[in-house]
Amino acid sequence: MKQVPKLAKFRRGSRRQPKLTRHAILQAALSQFAQEGLAGARMDAIAQAAGVNKALLYYYFRDKHALYGAVLDRFFAALHHRVMAVCDQPGTAGQRFLSYARSHFDSIAESPHYARIFTAELMSASRGGSTHLDRIVAKYMLPIGRRVLALVQEGVDSGEFRPVDAGQFVPSTIGSIVHYFLTAPLRRKFMPGDPFSADAIAARRAAVLDFIAAALFTNRDAGIQLAASIAAQPATGPRRHAAAPKKMRAQRYATSPPAPSQDQPPIQATDPAVLKPGAQTGYRWINRWFPDVETASRVLAEESKRRRKPSHHKPLTPDEPRGSQ
Repeated sequence: MKQVPKLAKFRRGSRRQPKLTRHAILQAALSQFAQEGLAGARMDAIAQAAGVNKALLYYYFRDKHALYGAVLDRFFAALHHRVMAVCDQPGTAGQRFLSYARSHFDSIAESPHYARIFTAELMSASRGGSTHLDRIVAKYMLPIGRRVLALVQEGVDSGEFRPVDAGQFVPSTIGSIVHYFLTAPLRRKFMPGDPFSADAIAARRAAVLDFIAAALFTNRDAGIQLAASIAAQPATGPRRHAAAPKKMRAQRYATSPPAPSQDQPPIQATDPAVLKPGAQTGYRWINRWFPDVETASRVLAEESKRRRKPSHHKPLTPDEPRGSQ
């Protein structure tokens, strides 16, 4: 009997799959660093969660500190691009500043692990232990900060905003955005419901923008109405499998997905910490769920084998009528 291929056949990357492999490693590292911190995270655990061996992990990232830096860069590079695009779009200062606040909120909501990681980084820097903060600040945070401060001052100068101190108001804005995600573990203890459910995130997004607008706009009612409009706009964030080819992101799959190939996203373990209570955990292949590694490997291997099975019909000869088989 032919041996069933290991799950690694379907989910492990290689040097020929750099985008998918880096994506899987960075996702696994994000979860590990958020839960265990830089000191407690283990490279072998990250490799196992990403579905790669340690040799391949070290091929892409020379050590744990380099991987940690790449995790930080991944978030802040995307945030920088997103914020700058919003701040440079047409519109009033009020429209652009509230759109910035929405983009910042959504960036964290899409991956709340980053709030915990960056807070730990700030604490480490206060003890002189951070080797990444200076780079993150210089490359991403200062350009974002200068642009957002200028936007607030633009609104003050035009009379759209109250004469607030931009240097004080921007940190207050960021605090109102980030605090919710930092305190989510406490919210779970004394408030009902999942703080990361779609409804909870939408309600918090609207509340944050309403709070900012009420404190900032000269015409308070107009600002609150604008905030409600921007909060209700459809999300425009990145898809879950950002590293997958566009044709894979656009394709809709039936109940049985196509056989695994190098162009398709890997099977991934789902982090129970980011799921709704009672949600299905295990291993995901596209839109299908499996309870464990062995089941995922067996089912996908059998389906792939069936699809490759040749036809046993006798081929027709040129003189043989089509109804004769």
